[in-house]
Amino acid sequence: MDWNIIYGCLNLLSSMASIGLGAHLFRDRRNKRAQFLIFLMAGTAVWAGAYGMELICPGLESKLMWVRVEYLGAGAVGLLLLRFALVAVEKPGRMAWGLSPWLWAVPLTVMAAAWSNTIHGLVWQDAWLVTKPEIQFLQYHRGPVFWFHTCFSYLCILGVLILLIRDVVTSRGLQRKQAVVLICGISIPWAANGVYLFELLPGMAHVDLSPTAFMASCALFSLGLFRYHLLHLLPLAHEAVMDGLGDPVIVLDMDDRVMELNRACISAFDLGPLPSDPVSAQLLFPGLYRKICDFRGKQPREFQCRLEIAGGRPREWHIRVSPLWENWEHQSGWLLLLRDITSRVAAEKALREARNYVDSIINSMPSVIIGVDREGRVVHWNLGAEKMTGIEEAKASGMKLDLLLPRLSPYCEDIERVVETGMPRHREKQSLSLNGVSITADIMIFPILSGSTPGAVIRVDDISDQARVSEMLAQSEKIMSIAGLAAGMAHEINNPLAGMIQNVQVIRNRLSKPLPANLETARRYNLDLDRVAAYMEDRKIFRMMDQALEVGARAGKIVENMLTFSRKNDGLVSSHSLPEMMDDTISLLEKDFTLRSQYDFRSVKVEVADRDALPLVPCEKSRLQQVFFNILKNGCQAMAQAGTSDPTFFIRYFLDRDMAGVEIRDNGPGMDETVRRRIFEPFFTTKSVGRGTGLGLSVSYFIIKETLDGELDVRSAPDEGATFTIRLPLGRSAG
Repeated sequence: MDWNIIYGCLNLLSSMASIGLGAHLFRDRRNKRAQFLIFLMAGTAVWAGAYGMELICPGLESKLMWVRVEYLGAGAVGLLLLRFALVAVEKPGRMAWGLSPWLWAVPLTVMAAAWSNTIHGLVWQDAWLVTKPEIQFLQYHRGPVFWFHTCFSYLCILGVLILLIRDVVTSRGLQRKQAVVLICGISIPWAANGVYLFELLPGMAHVDLSPTAFMASCALFSLGLFRYHLLHLLPLAHEAVMDGLGDPVIVLDMDDRVMELNRACISAFDLGPLPSDPVSAQLLFPGLYRKICDFRGKQPREFQCRLEIAGGRPREWHIRVSPLWENWEHQSGWLLLLRDITSRVAAEKALREARNYVDSIINSMPSVIIGVDREGRVVHWNLGAEKMTGIEEAKASGMKLDLLLPRLSPYCEDIERVVETGMPRHREKQSLSLNGVSITADIMIFPILSGSTPGAVIRVDDISDQARVSEMLAQSEKIMSIAGLAAGMAHEINNPLAGMIQNVQVIRNRLSKPLPANLETARRYNLDLDRVAAYMEDRKIFRMMDQALEVGARAGKIVENMLTFSRKNDGLVSSHSLPEMMDDTISLLEKDFTLRSQYDFRSVKVEVADRDALPLVPCEKSRLQQVFFNILKNGCQAMAQAGTSDPTFFIRYFLDRDMAGVEIRDNGPGMDETVRRRIFEPFFTTKSVGRGTGLGLSVSYFIIKETLDGELDVRSAPDEGATFTIRLPLGRSAG
């Protein structure tokens, strides 16, 4: 809290109070007492206003400038008080008191010394700023002129008090009450000044409270004017106060007759000249009268209502109904104070509508929007946050975010840094678990730049779907970029590989088969082909050749896969049943594993759901069966290698918009995130050397994406199996 602003505004308010009282007295400026009181109010207004500006201004030079202005009022206030007191206690038949004109040289000298202090330093020798957490103020090494002026002013005040105390002793009735009011009005600010000079209040030691205390003086002087006929100005004061109020004022007697109205009331209700006799409030203000009858009581009461006045314009009014008491014993009537709050009500309504509109915008966003203050307590919780976390706003409001959502506690340090620096922070692709659901999220933390309520806004966007799509696109781009390389490698490898296989076959034929050319050449060199063949068998050379042919055939298969991977098939598309193609593939796998593999596919259970849910799908049967074959084969091998008990495939068919789909799920060991991300990369395999090429799933991905214009993705986690989902468009034309 900025106490400089608060104290400064209080002093400015005190200055305005002095100005207001002086303006009120200006109507009776020909009255000698009123003249000196006007001068006194002018001096206090300058002092209080300049001191208020000194407190508000931040710099040393600006504060010292306003200190000089203060002396224009403070330098003369003591002497003005003495002159006013001399006039106030004058009575008929008593010798008039006077002051020597030379005494005015003292305040004039002090004012001149204050404005020229930089030359001589006689008022203050040094001044500096002291800043504390709650307030900033000036401190001085005060000079001799300051202390001389202080002594002179206090002597003047002492003379004033002596005169007024003597008047209290010698006077009776109203005159004594006037003197008591003046004593109180004069004593309060100078007592406050004494507290400041002698530092009697440690907490307020360097804050001069005397300018603020002039408000109390104005209040007491007003009390003397209005209640005790001070300066004999009661009628004028009453009229000035009533007409000076900008709000309508109505005075009623106990019979609800209108006794008095101010100008604001006449204007607001569009009233003409009133008759000399009192008029019933029910006739003059029918709508207002019905309202106040329901709210009158022994204590002041306030209410708000809508009235159509001044030409039928509907306006919103705040009304205060207060009883008027005579000597605090007998009620003499009612005082009605009306304040037009139409603009305020309209502004409040507009503010509510704007806030509701902003809340609607924020709540319509699917993102989680959370507002926190500097301490990390929740101040805003949108509908998206309620849906994603399952926590209602009423429960979340006011709680610390790290306690409410422990999953977000790692980001509390980021929130503190954002509040301190005012710079937003972005955390991309964060793994979160909210309300039992694991998601991938982007987290943005923005600072709240309002100086009154610093804090931060946290936005959490669920990008799980986008992350999967991006991953699929990345896989597709990666495979497409490798496709060209694979084609080139396949062609480069294919020719020497074919030559190697052919030459090995020719060598074996020429060494083992009794062909005429072989026999003729053997006779020429006296060789026995049977003995040569026996030697080759004994040294296992034929076996080595067979192994070379087997390795060459396997390399040829790899080359064939690479060519399939890199080439878009131009075959004709026809309509087929996905379940029937899956059955054919399973039948093929059972034979394949029985004859060629150590894994028996027949030991794996296959459960099928929603078999009849699909229409015929336009596709290339052999290509799609190759995809089914690769996925089922890999899953079977993974379950066998992990020793999965009761290995099972769960196959489900479904329709998704304009696409037909099949989901193949196993209960095998699953994959971690690193393997899952790379599963469709060419040549990536988790199998041992010689047991896998790493092209099966990448070729399958290429077939689905590029050949069949479909989608292929995988979901998996360790010990939770793997789920492959294939989606194929139904809109492809069949050939």
